[in-house]
Amino acid sequence: MSRTIHLHAGIIILDPSAEKYASSITFCDGVVAAIDQSAPAGSLIVDLHGQTLTPGFIDSHLHLTLGSSGVGDVDLSHCTGRSAFERSLYRGLEKLDKNQWLIGSGWSEQVLGEPPTLDWVDCIQEVPVLCWRTDYHAAILNSLALQQLDLNAIENIVGGEACKYGIVKESALWECVAPLIPTPHPSQIESRLKKCTSALHADGITLVGAMEELQDVENFLFPLREALHLRIRVMVLDEPSADTFRRCSFFEDDPLLAIVGFKTFIDGTLGSRTAKMFEPYCDIDSSGVLVGHASDGDLEKWVDAVVGGGYAPVVHAIGDEAVGIALHAMQQVPPSLLSRIEHAQFISGKDYDLVRGRWFGVQPLHKIADDKISLVSVGAKRASTLHDWRTMIDCGANLSFGSDWPIAPHTPIQAMAVAIENGVTPKEALVATTVDGAKSLREPLAGVLRLGSYADATLVSCNPLECDWNACQPAVTMTIVAGVIQFRQEPTDE
Repeated sequence: MSRTIHLHAGIIILDPSAEKYASSITFCDGVVAAIDQSAPAGSLIVDLHGQTLTPGFIDSHLHLTLGSSGVGDVDLSHCTGRSAFERSLYRGLEKLDKNQWLIGSGWSEQVLGEPPTLDWVDCIQEVPVLCWRTDYHAAILNSLALQQLDLNAIENIVGGEACKYGIVKESALWECVAPLIPTPHPSQIESRLKKCTSALHADGITLVGAMEELQDVENFLFPLREALHLRIRVMVLDEPSADTFRRCSFFEDDPLLAIVGFKTFIDGTLGSRTAKMFEPYCDIDSSGVLVGHASDGDLEKWVDAVVGGGYAPVVHAIGDEAVGIALHAMQQVPPSLLSRIEHAQFISGKDYDLVRGRWFGVQPLHKIADDKISLVSVGAKRASTLHDWRTMIDCGANLSFGSDWPIAPHTPIQAMAVAIENGVTPKEALVATTVDGAKSLREPLAGVLRLGSYADATLVSCNPLECDWNACQPAVTMTIVAGVIQFRQEPTDE
């Protein structure tokens, strides 16, 4: 295929933040080579047919390896009761590979009508079973899985209080249970990663911010980076240390994959009632939990270690108390490192004076599920402050949009639509999906189309800055990464 591609006869948004347009653009050898110039001889000429080309969409927060290997093959998201839940597990057992646990994911109390219990998953007696809640901060295990755990020890770890009843959350889940789950065969992980990135291309995504274990970057993402045709900027989940920094330095200056930050968790989630709030929840006797370095009291030390290595500190914080802790911990981080707070679903009014200039990775599609439980869990007053992106922007926050896939779909158009329905302007939504998405991942060559920038672009059916989002949302019709078409919608017969 020609390495020079000339696109014309459409609307081309070069920089959504400046609303800068062009009538044609030329990509050569993976970068923007010309704007509003004639097509070079021998180039591949693409007629945009009046559609709108934007900088490539960016998903600033997802989990590539987890979504491709750790969620299991049993989809529980559509189960509306115990019988459907058990039928799904039985079907999954029939297809299970030898020596694997039966892993399901996607259940929620709201769809099931009640939380699953140990006797639900004990319908399977042949193999260990683990079923992730939709937020991956809680899981239900069967008796055979529990037999492999030191339950007396887990009870004393955050999230392990109810482990003898098959329920494990937060630190206990990730530190004590997840490491015991057998890893799928490498060929299966590679196949699923390729399938995942093809789906990302179909949604217009050219660059992602991936939350990953460093060993998965080394074993899968980096070796496969050219085959995946996707730019990946990684926030590693490993602890910062001299050895970790040495391993991370191997990935410097690679245009497809680079490590830009380290991530830690401050609290849990609203759905699991583990997001740390200043005031107790309305439906349980708890205000949530602090986890990780926040629980250990050494969050500032962790931030200093990450900054010392030259990386961005990235923290998961959902409850208002957790977000307040994160905001204070980030105050001394150099702005050039672009420290980020992920989710920030609740922000206390007393902490809004710390928001200006801060970077937040938010996930608009989380609002759909959270709205269904917020009144019961936190009451009307606090529910009215949930996912308040309008106030965040008005107070000077910088937002980047992500999906948190596999927890929510990686569909930027739908995410922008939800944000626009809740007070964000179309321009602000597109900027959060392009320009600021790239900035949040410390990638100056993405998010805009200027001379020398990456030739990454997304073609949509109508101009997202001018269309009526209530009447007709844009549709992705083409995705280009490094000047090569990775997705193209097949024309439909009239």
